[in-house]
Amino acid sequence: MAHRPYRYLRLMLVLRNSLLLNADEYSLTDTPQDGLVCHFMGMRLSSVFQPVLQADGTLVGHEALLRASRQELPLAPELAFNHAMDTNRLVQFDRLVRTIHLLNHARYYPETARLFLNVHPFFVNQVGDHGRTFEKILQYHDLQTTHTVIEMQANNDFAQLTLAIKNYRALGYCTALDNVADSHFHHALLLKPDMVKLDRQWIVSATQSAHARHVLITRINELHQAGIRVVVQGIETADQLALAQTTGAEYVQGFYVGQPMLCV
Repeated sequence: MAHRPYRYLRLMLVLRNSLLLNADEYSLTDTPQDGLVCHFMGMRLSSVFQPVLQADGTLVGHEALLRASRQELPLAPELAFNHAMDTNRLVQFDRLVRTIHLLNHARYYPETARLFLNVHPFFVNQVGDHGRTFEKILQYHDLQTTHTVIEMQANNDFAQLTLAIKNYRALGYCTALDNVADSHFHHALLLKPDMVKLDRQWIVSATQSAHARHVLITRINELHQAGIRVVVQGIETADQLALAQTTGAEYVQGFYVGQPMLCV
């Protein structure tokens, strides 16, 4: 039988009303190692958080990352989402995962730290009123949309991304376009999210070539001229961090500046 601690009865009511999740479909468990853990669709779901820092090292917030397992074996996040898609439950699964991230982040980190949440591309394409349901879950915990950054993957569905950014922004969310490579750079300029998170290949190439460094700085300047803040991702060495700090980008993220973990 699903474990149903009393402290989560009101949350379970919210999940039933907002996500149409029946109480016997999942369980919520407090653990000393992984914080709040959810069991759903035969999978164990928990959170880790990777710091996002200002270029000077000041903490801005954390990107929530899924840790999943099935039958006690690690399960790559993309496989967990694929399983939910194969069973036609991806929208529900995506919202549930973000809720678990929200609860764990609120438990271990200060309210001033922003929470960066990834939204699956299929979710972006299938949902019309983006952010409205999750807003209710935030309100239940007295949290503001303004402290939540919704990350969407850069892709070729320009019309759907335009609609999603408009909808999220209207509700006060900050929006970010994630893993922006050179092939999607022009779209990023036109979409004008609040932030662009550059694909890690930008910083890797920039540490290897003076031309690539020039291109990176030029692209960051173009984003700034469009009113877009920039996150340099994938920083894994001291040289990459030092270079990123000279580009004018506002934020940095990567294993060198902060490992994904749960602060317990």
